[in-house]
Amino acid sequence: MKRFIAVLVVAVTVTASIFASVDMSLALGAQATYGSIAITTSDKDTKTETDFCIDAELDMDFGRGHGMMVGFAPKFGQSTEIGVSVGYAYQTSISQSCDMILAVGPTLLIKQSDFGLSFFATVDFDFDITQSFFMRVGTGLIVDPGILGDTYGDEVIFTIPLPSVALGWNF
Repeated sequence: MKRFIAVLVVAVTVTASIFASVDMSLALGAQATYGSIAITTSDKDTKTETDFCIDAELDMDFGRGHGMMVGFAPKFGQSTEIGVSVGYAYQTSISQSCDMILAVGPTLLIKQSDFGLSFFATVDFDFDITQSFFMRVGTGLIVDPGILGDTYGDEVIFTIPLPSVALGWNF
């Protein structure tokens, strides 16, 4: 039991020291945030569907601009879907109050009964409003080969999202 507690204390200390030297920023409302209403009419029926998704993105800079990006995008509406992204991120300073972040990686799409895998490449610009608060503007490219299984890769969808605006905090 003493060994377990000692190992736990060492693990917590090492983890805390790693994150103490990491610059982190959290942005809400990034690439995959949207709301939509679709009205479908036919001769016999009219159907209305609403969808809403808000994207949360955590960027971690481990030093010299290299780091990782973790994203979480739950979609609510006619069909529920959760997107979890993990990728490489490179951050560089453009000016004293503006940073550019390039990110690339996969996104796991968890649907009601299926799984999908897509890939993303994004470019974001963070404009500092205060020392810990910023506004993010960006866009990118999403490549969606489809649902995992027999038909994966049969129909590949390329999406270039409209420029997004997000609010974020540095900590």
